[in-house]
Amino acid sequence: MQPVGTDEQLADGRVASQQTPDAPALGATGRHRRSGNENQSPDVRAERVGLQSISLGTAGLGAAWQSASQTLGARLWVSDTLFAMSGLVWVVLLAQYIRHGGGRWRNVLYDLHHPRQGFTLAYIPIVGMLAAGHLARYGLDGPRWAYAVFAGAAAIIAARLLAHWVTGGLASAPLHPGYLLPVVSAPFISSTTASTLQLPKVAAATFAVGILYWLAFGTLVLGGLVANGGSMPRTARPTLAVLVIPPATGGLAWTAAHHGTFDAVGEGFAGLVLFTLLIVVFLLPALRQQSFHNGYWLFSFPVAAGGNFLLRWLRGADVSGWRPVSWVLLAAVTAAFLLLYTATLLHAHRRQTVAAA
Repeated sequence: MQPVGTDEQLADGRVASQQTPDAPALGATGRHRRSGNENQSPDVRAERVGLQSISLGTAGLGAAWQSASQTLGARLWVSDTLFAMSGLVWVVLLAQYIRHGGGRWRNVLYDLHHPRQGFTLAYIPIVGMLAAGHLARYGLDGPRWAYAVFAGAAAIIAARLLAHWVTGGLASAPLHPGYLLPVVSAPFISSTTASTLQLPKVAAATFAVGILYWLAFGTLVLGGLVANGGSMPRTARPTLAVLVIPPATGGLAWTAAHHGTFDAVGEGFAGLVLFTLLIVVFLLPALRQQSFHNGYWLFSFPVAAGGNFLLRWLRGADVSGWRPVSWVLLAAVTAAFLLLYTATLLHAHRRQTVAAA
């Protein structure tokens, strides 16, 4: 999920300048220089964190293939390969983020406080939690320690963002569903991973956090969209696809805690996912962009998480014809990612060609 900027900025992969109302406050702990390479550091950091949507989406697809290996007997090496790709992208982008000042707490706060892009920092620990859950089959000790680190980081980011937002940090930015990622989806993903790592009490605790803030903050976001959706910039409209993530990740968390069985609550999540997907289908004309840019990766994790949940639901609810339907669903989700990978490589090649001209 990419940062939101203008059409021109997104078209060539750049992100909006991070000039926020919080910048003067940072001067109290140390003035941020605005000359030379330092001047570009906030923009570079924002771009690198935004590009972590590639890692997040790829990990989400890996999780879907892992579900398919358990329900359909799909090849597990596909999931392993996708998680390896996700990890490589994650490491490279995180190293670049740190190199451009992301290792300093005041810079992290500066990035967190951006009214439109601060939520993207949650990508980093979310990918880590997904990877920890994937590695659980090799043993629980190592993945549990990794999970503790990433879940703690996700909790700190969510709590810091909420503390900032409730004190007026979002006053200058229109609400969009991207803000649900750190405070709703991250706790649900944390719950799913905790269940995989056989930590039921942690899974229950984090699931409760996700439910509470989905009800509270989700209502606020949806109300804002209904009241002011017509004023949403075109480049911000793809964030509406993120509406799929909370019910999908919440449903995955619930079914993981109940060993893949679908009770009344699980069926309720299925209804929410299907209805939200229907809303997004009707929104597709409004989500169209003028040209391809890396911001299209915003769609990747909603597609992967929604597909993953539906794979679990088709099998767990014993839907008629679930096996062929599941294969068609998995093929469609994978084809969408292959198309996205290809478009991204072509876009990067065009940019390099233009830069060299």
